[in-house]
Amino acid sequence: MHSVRTDRPLDPTLLIILGTVDRVAVDCGIDYFVAGAMARDILLTHVFGIDTGRATRDVDFAIAVESWDQFDLVKARLVSVGSFTASGTPAHRLYYRDKFPIDLIPFGGIEQTPHTFAWPSELDVMNVAGYEDVLKAAEHVQVAPDLIIRVASLPGLAVLKLFAWMDRGLTNSKDADDLLTIMRRYSDAGNLDRLYGEAFGMLESAGYDPDLAGACLLGADIARRVSESTYRQLVDRLNDATLVDRLILQMARSLTGEEDSQTLADAFIGQFKTGLGIRPSR
Repeated sequence: MHSVRTDRPLDPTLLIILGTVDRVAVDCGIDYFVAGAMARDILLTHVFGIDTGRATRDVDFAIAVESWDQFDLVKARLVSVGSFTASGTPAHRLYYRDKFPIDLIPFGGIEQTPHTFAWPSELDVMNVAGYEDVLKAAEHVQVAPDLIIRVASLPGLAVLKLFAWMDRGLTNSKDADDLLTIMRRYSDAGNLDRLYGEAFGMLESAGYDPDLAGACLLGADIARRVSESTYRQLVDRLNDATLVDRLILQMARSLTGEEDSQTLADAFIGQFKTGLGIRPSR
């Protein structure tokens, strides 16, 4: 279990949101985890003390539900607290005190085909590939003395960011930026001892650059944790040269100040793909 650093406490308003959703989830008998940029910030900034440079106040909760009735129950319970209001559209959006957006992302029993669903009365189809894997490997994080929540692990978050980018990368590069941040900071997020120990071969292969070696280790950790179905989807899409070239270009744009940003972005993706190929037999 991880704990938030005493010198990097969470905002009191965020703690209220996290605590309220946790209580409602427990009361409704559902599993959940914090996803999105907030998961990134909780782990990198507040647990490991790494500044991401892009703080967020949006909170995404992935909730495992058996039906739309159960999803509606969670929303209704939150609204009944009195501090949360439903926006109407999109269907998954709530606001805390009319200022802080909360997104509830359902998965599980509402999926119509494997890993996808359409919102009731809406045409939009959402891809939730990897969510079951991420739930199983979610981190328990003590964010306050009396509150422990579940947060998508960094490997799990990288999986969700990859799938999200593949769905909307033509119009929005933020998922590519977040993925690069996780790759670049993975070695510093509690993994340096592994790189100088059990994973020393990765460090050697990366020219003793711990940041690049961390990207390789990230790929390997994903390969160990996801299902065969999720793994195959990741590998198949990362074997699409056109898709990968677009991902590298978007990552390069966020590498400001680097002498050859595209070459560096390509190196991170190359190390990540190398690590992803190291999958233990099952």
